[in-house]
Amino acid sequence: MRRLIGLALVAGALVLPSQATAAGDPAIEIHAEGAAAQSAAGCRSVDVARIGRSALGFVVYKFHQVKRWCWSYPRVTSVRTSTYVSNVDPNWDYRGVIASRSFFYRWCCGDGRSGHYTFRQGRFDNCIPWIGCIRREYPWVKIWVRGNGTWSYDTGS
Repeated sequence: MRRLIGLALVAGALVLPSQATAAGDPAIEIHAEGAAAQSAAGCRSVDVARIGRSALGFVVYKFHQVKRWCWSYPRVTSVRTSTYVSNVDPNWDYRGVIASRSFFYRWCCGDGRSGHYTFRQGRFDNCIPWIGCIRREYPWVKIWVRGNGTWSYDTGS
């Protein structure tokens, strides 16, 4: 009986690897608010989450990157980035952000501040009582924003 319970816990907590990053992917969640998608000036906020799922399809964690930026075409004038986690299963431990990178880049018009890139990567350990840690996941989120209000993203683990 004890082995059966342990096996059920392990099967329910394993995350399936995912390679897809297209819209509609069950491993990605997106929320955006603010100015129109493309405009001469404004501010916008996006929240992109990489979702970890069990072998049975249940959500075991969500790793979010939130980015707020303002622009006056063609320049990105301010950027704020943060991370948070939600929906963390009791058998998964969030160990924090383990990697981050952020920089301005030349997107258009010869302006080195016309785009901004951020990368955040977290670590989650799948630990089962009396069994120990059986899996480790490293979800990541990348967000590119531009000086006209448009943006794009990529995620993985």
